[in-house]
Amino acid sequence: MNTSAVARLLNVSHSTIQRWVTQLNMEVERNQLGHYQFSDEDIALLRKIQDQLNEGIILQKVSISEKKIRKATIQKHSESNKEQDQLLERVIRLENGLKTKADDVVSYQLLQHRSEMEEMQKLVKKLEARIEALETPMGQPIDYFLAAEEAAATKKTKKRPFIKMIFGNRKNDNSSWSTADSD
Repeated sequence: MNTSAVARLLNVSHSTIQRWVTQLNMEVERNQLGHYQFSDEDIALLRKIQDQLNEGIILQKVSISEKKIRKATIQKHSESNKEQDQLLERVIRLENGLKTKADDVVSYQLLQHRSEMEEMQKLVKKLEARIEALETPMGQPIDYFLAAEEAAATKKTKKRPFIKMIFGNRKNDNSSWSTADSD
């Protein structure tokens, strides 16, 4: 019989039946879902408990036959504690394994980054050597910005106006024309 049926039979609530079972450490069968399954012997014991409570005895002082007291409770608790300890130990091992793996991954990544940085530094040194070799073709360093400014200034001074190139300098040319006219 289930808890609700026993509660109706004894005219109490189902939570009262559950409280009696747990507080008095009664050994009651359970089904696959964990619900109590009361036998006729269990129901008779619950009636005795109810009678004692109706006489004014408090629940903690109610006496029941030793046969139905939960003897397996201590064993179940110790077994469940062992299982919990085993599970906890397993979780701790897994966590430690994860930490070790994470540390290994980070170490590997650091080594990879370090080797990449060393390769980059070698490449930078090669590039610096090439740039230095290009800057000093005759053994003298060249400032490319200064050289570009000088080249631009030279082009400005070398450029003559197109008309001056054709006709030459007028002042010099007038004197030669004037002598040609006077002849």
